Amino acid sequence: MGNIIESAVSLRLHVARIPDTLFVVDETRCFGCAACIALCPVDALILDDLLVVVDEPTCTHCELCIPSCPVFALSLEKD
Repeated sequence: MGNIIESAVSLRLHVARIPDTLFVVDETRCFGCAACIALCPVDALILDDLLVVVDEPTCTHCELCIPSCPVFALSLEKD
């Protein structure tokens, strides 16, 4: 099973960034549980004062973190 997960993550890392799109953290919802940080394969997410912050140049827009958020605070939105 580990090989399937590793393969899926590897494939998502090679997804081209989506043009004119930004990773958004809804600050009114995020409470700093860090579930998304644990799943980010490129370490583009950090916790700053109980709020998730994204390093946009590092983020690959793989979207692995989005479904991990229990309060639906993460999304990709058109710029």
